[in-house]
Amino acid sequence: MSGRRAKGKAREGLVVDAATKAIAELGLANVRVSDIAERAGMTPGHVTYYFPSKTELLMLAIRQSEEALVEQVEVELDDIDDPWARLERLIDLSASNGRGDTGWILWFQVWSDAATDDTVAEVHNELDERWRGILTDVLAYGRERGAFAFDDLDTVSQLISATIDGLSIQLTVGAPNLDRARMLELCVRASAAFLGAPVAQPTDAA
Repeated sequence: MSGRRAKGKAREGLVVDAATKAIAELGLANVRVSDIAERAGMTPGHVTYYFPSKTELLMLAIRQSEEALVEQVEVELDDIDDPWARLERLIDLSASNGRGDTGWILWFQVWSDAATDDTVAEVHNELDERWRGILTDVLAYGRERGAFAFDDLDTVSQLISATIDGLSIQLTVGAPNLDRARMLELCVRASAAFLGAPVAQPTDAA
């Protein structure tokens, strides 16, 4: 890659990072080119040169966020042999980290825009299918080893995915009486019910 091209890619990355922060802080509708430029340390003209539309920036921002997550998930899950530990780690990595989680706020915006924009909907479906494929592989792995018991892989995958999404939304918006530990506990308990498997209970100290 030539020096000029490498410099261009680096600038594109800076703009996407800045857009991610601006969208998470202000919402896509309220973000101005100047907000992104300020965070990227560039002029507004540079921002519009690389990305003419805010929707294009949103798509690149969510792709960058998801690709980083998928890379981490694939590396970590390969090193976990126990099916339940593998599923719990996937839930931990993919669920919201708390109120204002940047990645989840980006998803809020994608979901909103996907309802009326076919291009955004296509990107949403592509990324959702990729994540669902990882979850499906984890569930199939567990069933093959006798840890999970279920009949319809697609159905149980959709149920667990919906549970993680729903509880993560509540946590991201700051729902009362829900912290991350409680959210993860609920995700695991729901997964156990869907998978026909017991959840280990803590024992009282003697």
